[in-house]
Amino acid sequence: MSRIFPLLVLALFVASCGPSADPALQSKINSYFGKSSSKSYSGGAFKPMPLAVGQYVVYGTTSSGKRSILRQSIVGKESGGWIIESHSINESNESVSQMLVTGLDQARESYNPDAIDIVWVKTREGNGEVQTVEGPVLSITKGLYRKALVNFAMKFSGMNDGGTVTVPAGTFSGTQKVNSEVTVFLSTYKSEGWMHKDVPIGGTVKSVMPEDNITMELLDFGTSGAVRSF
Repeated sequence: MSRIFPLLVLALFVASCGPSADPALQSKINSYFGKSSSKSYSGGAFKPMPLAVGQYVVYGTTSSGKRSILRQSIVGKESGGWIIESHSINESNESVSQMLVTGLDQARESYNPDAIDIVWVKTREGNGEVQTVEGPVLSITKGLYRKALVNFAMKFSGMNDGGTVTVPAGTFSGTQKVNSEVTVFLSTYKSEGWMHKDVPIGGTVKSVMPEDNITMELLDFGTSGAVRSF
């Protein structure tokens, strides 16, 4: 079985954070889930799409009846690395962060995530203030950030025909299905994923954790247009 870090695990933690529900955030989440596309995408041999500035994916996760949103975008290049922005929304919290990541292209070629390094991480606070973490302070938590990026360097082995999958982002024919397993914080998560060549940033159309009754679906995506929000 291919041992990869699925984006679903990151989305799982997004869904589980927060003490109480905010009606405004619930409404925002529902608006994302309410979108639907009638577009169809034909199948073909799966290979991860090369990274490019402007690419983005938006996923909706449902876990124990709770919904959350995760948008990941490639918003720039700097010092030979990619700037990746993550925008997460759950029922009680909304956050935006950016990180400058080097070695992603090498990791995608070698399928070795050890090539990945994080130069800095920026977060935007609720008051609009931007905090930057880099240098020795970043080294303390760098390993955790790197784990969330391993899905950019997946090695796709043991794939099977996944058939046609319909999600809010459209209908995808000829998907490839893969099983994955990852251990995070001493917990092991198993998931099933459906991949498609036309989806950027990893290619995931849908992912489920059957044992935990968790589902993540592609709500929207694009190969251009994403820009930095701060």
